Amino acid sequence: MENKMNGQTAIVTGAAGGIGSAVVTKFADIGINVVAVDLHQEALDGLRESCSGTGGKVVALAGDVTDPTLSIRAVELAQSEFGGLDILVNNAGMGSGMVPLWEIELDTWRQDIEVNLTSQFMMLKAVIPLMIERGYGRIVNTASAAGMEGHALSSPYAAAKGGVIAMTKAVGKELAMKDVLVNAIAPALIGSGMLDQPWFDEKTKKQLLERIPMGRVGEPAEVAEMITFLASPALSFSTGAVFDLSGGRATY
Repeated sequence: MENKMNGQTAIVTGAAGGIGSAVVTKFADIGINVVAVDLHQEALDGLRESCSGTGGKVVALAGDVTDPTLSIRAVELAQSEFGGLDILVNNAGMGSGMVPLWEIELDTWRQDIEVNLTSQFMMLKAVIPLMIERGYGRIVNTASAAGMEGHALSSPYAAAKGGVIAMTKAVGKELAMKDVLVNAIAPALIGSGMLDQPWFDEKTKKQLLERIPMGRVGEPAEVAEMITFLASPALSFSTGAVFDLSGGRATY
């Protein structure tokens, strides 16, 4: 599987975070060239340096995923640097805290939707025409267990991730005959930067861990392995699907 991915090109958003950096590192290790997109230039520079000397080349693109021009620039960079695009990992995201819906400000709601859902729409809109033209593509959208279950005190995040799931199912059907396969992952508790947010206290972490039969937090490298399969030619008969990464928590 991984040998067939050598020389392919990917765009990865949220590339400097826990899951994103694990994906970029995995991709570079197996020879995939990566356009790494993230808000934080310094973190991107460190990621690019850590991947130097691997089989794939990593180029950095710093920017805000809510900027409508960023997706276009990412595609242009993939084409100019590597001659095309095979893979999109739509991974940028954020959480806004644990707050009852009726106390959430409209600006907070809009920011959650823009970052977690609309940014993925814009990336899809930018990459799909190129993939259709090339007759091949693999797209992985990062959703969440929150989008499957509807987490209390996380209404904007849950709504956005639920939207990612529905969008994945819809566009997967739209592209099913074109060998452009679109799937999503639904992680539960993963050891990424989101766990370092001030609102994510030990009580919240304990409550979430109690829901996971495996009794532990998932590792970004474990998520990267799943994404690598979903981004590979070995995936040939799944599209519009949602793949669980919850340590046994999800039973649907």
